[in-house]
Amino acid sequence: MGNKRGAAGKGKAQDKKKRRFGSGAIDFARDVRGELRRVNWPNRDQLQQSTAVVLIIVLLLTVYVAFWDYIFYHLARLVFA
Repeated sequence: MGNKRGAAGKGKAQDKKKRRFGSGAIDFARDVRGELRRVNWPNRDQLQQSTAVVLIIVLLLTVYVAFWDYIFYHLARLVFA
């Protein structure tokens, strides 16, 4: 049994050596195309809703960071001025 596994492993290694240049890239592109066919793409309403959620979160985080920046700016002015 050990010889069969070793022989099978050598065959696979030899097959990889015999492959044409660029065939790995072609296989990769083929696999990517197959995966993209399986993707569950959002419809227009889902896309708009997700975009709105992202924009709201970004705006809230901007306000949060600006608030703390304002606070620490004035604290630093009190300490170092």
